[in-house]
Amino acid sequence: MRVFKFGNKKKRIVLVAALAIAASAIGVAIAAWTAGGSGSGQAKAGTAQNLTISAGTPSTNLYPSASADVAATINNPNPYPVHVSSISLGAVSVDAGHSTCNVSSVSVVSPQAAGWDVPASDSLPVDLAGAVSMDNTATDACQGATFTVALTATGASA
Repeated sequence: MRVFKFGNKKKRIVLVAALAIAASAIGVAIAAWTAGGSGSGQAKAGTAQNLTISAGTPSTNLYPSASADVAATINNPNPYPVHVSSISLGAVSVDAGHSTCNVSSVSVVSPQAAGWDVPASDSLPVDLAGAVSMDNTATDACQGATFTVALTATGASA
């Protein structure tokens, strides 16, 4: 008579069941779809807007044989800061109420400055110390006159 050991049969059933579960899990993993892709995206550069310069209120007055400051405000409409590396001074004109003033008695000197940082979408007042001078040929018609100096700024994104 043959005697079966119940314990070994139970172990085999458990082993066969574990193998069946493992095989179906591998089948699921193999059956999963994979996906990838490639393509492109875009970025667009903005366009730089010109700085504007407007007259400010000078801190000093101009007299014969003396120099004075030129005051201005630099406006930066760009969404990024701009470093103004230099400001060039150009032609000088006089207000209409002093049209007989001899403007030739007024001269400009380019300021010696390290530059100015104008914040994004903001403005910056600048005072160009000693940038304009009046010689001794200035006539009495120049008294109380307001002189306008053409300014040109050179700068780049900071």
